[in-house]
Amino acid sequence: MWSTFVEALSHTLSWMAHGLGGSYGLAVIALAMIVRLALLPWTLRLAERGWQRQQTMLALKPQLDALRERHGKDALAYARAAQALQKEHGIAGGLGSGLLVSAVQAPLGAGIYAAIRHSLAGAGSFLWIPRLARPDFLLALAVAALTYAAITLNPAMPAQMKTALQMLPVLVSFLMVWHLAAGLGLYWAGSSSVNVLQAALLRRRVARRQS
Repeated sequence: MWSTFVEALSHTLSWMAHGLGGSYGLAVIALAMIVRLALLPWTLRLAERGWQRQQTMLALKPQLDALRERHGKDALAYARAAQALQKEHGIAGGLGSGLLVSAVQAPLGAGIYAAIRHSLAGAGSFLWIPRLARPDFLLALAVAALTYAAITLNPAMPAQMKTALQMLPVLVSFLMVWHLAAGLGLYWAGSSSVNVLQAALLRRRVARRQS
């Protein structure tokens, strides 16, 4: 079943490349953006809920601190009291929605990566990239820049934490793409560009709520 799924994705990529003037690189980017844009209403909604949860937790911090002081070293009693307080203010304790998104994206992403890797031998060149079957340094830099932009635009991350935390995913994305075939890096770039769009849309929604 898995091989049939990957083969179907390979045929889809070939069909898209044919429709895009034979450009396999453009087909990879288009597929990445189609997948992420299809999931965007869902992931944007989850991101907005995450921001709302963060704001509620910030507002509840004085009460949580008071509970911590009241229960002292009784961690279990504090956990129960904090959970009750959060439930009272509509904060769900589970990560079900986020895990569901990951459960949908993980096999799809793995299948697309396998399909791209399977088709790289005859992929040829794209823009400045001479061979899509080999890593490309400039592409790695572009993906790192997109990752940086998405984190910088994300209103859910406190400003004082951005400098410290944003560099790790930026560095990881750069190193990963630098060691991947450029065809896979192009998929990462297409997906990252939609991440930037999502962060910008979330920022706009947050600004509207705060105005």
